[in-house]
Amino acid sequence: MRTYLLPLASLLFGIPWIIFGIQHFMYADFVSGLVPAYMPARIFWAYLTGIAMIAAGISFIIRRQVRLAAFLLGCMLLLFILLLHTLLLSGPPEGGIHWTRALQDTSIMAAAFGLYLGYGTHSSSPKTSVIVKYCYALPLVVLGAQHFTHNAFVTAKIPTWFPLIDVFDYLIGIVLIAAALSILFTQDARRPAIGLGVFLMTLLLLHHIPLLAANVRNAIEWTGAMLDLALAAGAFIISACTSPPQRSGGQASASMLPE
Repeated sequence: MRTYLLPLASLLFGIPWIIFGIQHFMYADFVSGLVPAYMPARIFWAYLTGIAMIAAGISFIIRRQVRLAAFLLGCMLLLFILLLHTLLLSGPPEGGIHWTRALQDTSIMAAAFGLYLGYGTHSSSPKTSVIVKYCYALPLVVLGAQHFTHNAFVTAKIPTWFPLIDVFDYLIGIVLIAAALSILFTQDARRPAIGLGVFLMTLLLLHHIPLLAANVRNAIEWTGAMLDLALAAGAFIISACTSPPQRSGGQASASMLPE
């Protein structure tokens, strides 16, 4: 395992959860409105998930109880997908944004479970590792394809000072799809995963940081920036937790296993 990469990925992955947790307290009324109506004490769940996110973020940054925090966070995101996103996806369409959020959460959930595997002391099941890799990369194929539809909320992530924004929209989509497919189908997924992480971090720096510098109180921009940071950290996690191909008897293996 690339021992330097996993701590860095853990650090980067921890930052968004602290921000998300703080937002749960700052915008508790809005967050509670996302809780399914059939659940009692909706404001309580908003605060509870906020506390859980902050605790997980701190755990990832200081590298204490990382496996437990990553596993519980992954389970919480799975519940979000099952309980929240399924309801939103079954309602009126809103330009594909609900699908985008569901796909992003699926990739980020996979990153959390990847972090759980990465900090394990024993070899993980190859089947489990493959599931994590697919759950991270497959949604990115769809997210990349969205750049060919020029949805406003997708194209808006390209800095306005870029020339030929539509062309860059296509290029970003191509890079996302190519990187995701490389992670899925190449023997050694480490390099494409690192390349994807660097690419996503570059987009974050070019788009979100200037906008946040101009208006640090823009809650929507903070959310978008932290989602992209979590996805970028997820790419580094996938790379750090992917073993190099090992040849034995003429066969190669590239499963996600800690060394």
